[in-house]
Amino acid sequence: MEIVIVGHGLAGAILAQNFIKKGVSVCVLEGNKPHAASKVSAGLINPLIGPKLNIPDDFADCMEENLAFFPEIEKASGETFLEPIELFRVFTSLVQQKKWESLSSPYQVSYLSDGESKALGVDCPFGLGKTSAWILNTEKFLEYSRFVLRSKGFYIEKPFEPEDWTGKPVIFCEGFRVTQNPWFQFLPFAPAQGEVLTIQSSLKYNLSNGTWHLCNPLSGTAKIGSSWKHERLEDGPDEDAKSQIIHKLGFIPNIQNQKIMKHSCGVRSGTRDRHPILGRHPEHPNYYIFNGFGSRGCTTLVKSAHEFIRFFLDDIPLPLSKNLMRFAQK
Repeated sequence: MEIVIVGHGLAGAILAQNFIKKGVSVCVLEGNKPHAASKVSAGLINPLIGPKLNIPDDFADCMEENLAFFPEIEKASGETFLEPIELFRVFTSLVQQKKWESLSSPYQVSYLSDGESKALGVDCPFGLGKTSAWILNTEKFLEYSRFVLRSKGFYIEKPFEPEDWTGKPVIFCEGFRVTQNPWFQFLPFAPAQGEVLTIQSSLKYNLSNGTWHLCNPLSGTAKIGSSWKHERLEDGPDEDAKSQIIHKLGFIPNIQNQKIMKHSCGVRSGTRDRHPILGRHPEHPNYYIFNGFGSRGCTTLVKSAHEFIRFFLDDIPLPLSKNLMRFAQK
């Protein structure tokens, strides 16, 4: 059996590599269309998300699967894709500071006071929470996945044409362009454009108050971002978004005067209920979907790929929160 996977963003690549581990032949079609989210992803995996510092219920399980999957790929490739980092959470209020103090999480490292924050070069009256986090080098992983697929003859640079694959199982992983997919556009996707800047930065710390500064000390640069926009998704980089990102990082002295090396944007494939959408089309049994991972894709994709493959190969039911039938049944 040969499976057709449409799209080689992070979702398609992780799914394809997991099918290959199972000994299943795949054919990955990549149309190389612009504005793909994976091409600009910073790859941050943060356990404490949102202004309330909530840890997602599935975070520990997701990381267990990530920390099994990526090291195996790294051993085969000789590359490093998933790296642990220290992330300083910038508290914007006394409420956040108190919430940090009330948490009991394995991802908490320490609290830094206002004075200690200033010593790091950060202006944060409510202090910082040092957190264990990770960065997934999505660009390097996609490059390696592409190499593996090409070496096996599993990768074709062309768009999907249904008449070329009659009778084959097809899994659509084409990101936000699923909204133009004639078979799955009925689903409640909510794509959002996000923008990322690469700037010169001598600050050797990873910081986030919801908007983040991820450093690269070797190059003296940092990635900063990201923005959210639900309209005019393919207009390209936006000056207003750039200004908003820089403004939100005002806790970094002189951030507004740092040289901008690159300004990129991509469109995340989110959903209205903020859960991914997986499963089989209710009327076209050869067509499947694996999509809608939004900003948490780097965290959740490996676990979701394993769930999808068990569903596909062994008919094990998908989690209801991810199954597309949660909409078809309404």
